[in-house]
Amino acid sequence: MKLFDARAELAKIEKQGHPPASSASFASFSPHTPPKEAEEAKEATPRREIQKTDDPAQKPETPDFRHGKSVCGWPKTWTGKIVSLDEWRTLSAWDKHGPDGRHWNGITRKWEELA
Repeated sequence: MKLFDARAELAKIEKQGHPPASSASFASFSPHTPPKEAEEAKEATPRREIQKTDDPAQKPETPDFRHGKSVCGWPKTWTGKIVSLDEWRTLSAWDKHGPDGRHWNGITRKWEELA
């Protein structure tokens, strides 16, 4: 039984070289002129307008999703639970973010910041 020799097969492939390009591969591509369809699509798309705000110092309030979002864009709580945006708005700070870096000290029976 003869085993497959990958190095020998690779050497055969490298000796063959690259096949010449056919004239069909150059027929639809030109680096200097875009195809007609691309020009038509560019004309058909509406231009996006930049939204102007009344007060540039006023920043829109963005929710704090520090624990990430799910694939569908719903926020995650500190436990990893995925909730809807409506439910997120009704959660308390504890439900959203948990102990916020604090740890429970069983001796003092308090939440303490780690130094």
